[in-house]
Amino acid sequence: MPPLPIGDSTRRLIAAVKKLENTLNTVGLPRFVARLPVCLLCWHYCRTLDQKIVRIRRIASKFEQWLPAIRTFGNDGPAHLELIDVDHSMRDDIEVTKKTMWELRGYCIDVGRMFEQLGYQSQRLKRRQATFLQVLESSCVSASTMQEALVAHDSAVLAVLRAQQTYERERAAAGVAS
Repeated sequence: MPPLPIGDSTRRLIAAVKKLENTLNTVGLPRFVARLPVCLLCWHYCRTLDQKIVRIRRIASKFEQWLPAIRTFGNDGPAHLELIDVDHSMRDDIEVTKKTMWELRGYCIDVGRMFEQLGYQSQRLKRRQATFLQVLESSCVSASTMQEALVAHDSAVLAVLRAQQTYERERAAAGVAS
């Protein structure tokens, strides 16, 4: 089987784990004992995924909490003119968050390939990875929805401000003409 495309750090980890397993095999330990480093690595990775799932869900819940606030704030009389993302920093921050989540997705897939290359199968790991990828996907959708709400809000606010400016210009021109 040809090697799967994975990152350099993952390749080094595979090499180190294979070397340790071979060393344990050559000193005469039974196969299941020599396989323990891979099992422990998988257990550690599952724990790491559990922690990341909790964190990503927390981020998604923030987006889900902020979204109604942004939409409500846009309808709140004169206050709706106070929140505007002129420099796009909020949208850019959300984009960076989405990009980071996408990179985590790639890393998760690489680690799954690493265990495949090590010949190690774990249903627990597969379930964790599937959950993690689903949480990442839904979080990215929430982030994109938040970005769209910000764009819609900013467009509406700019339209109101332009209309006010046009009205003021017309009033000033009418005042000068009389």
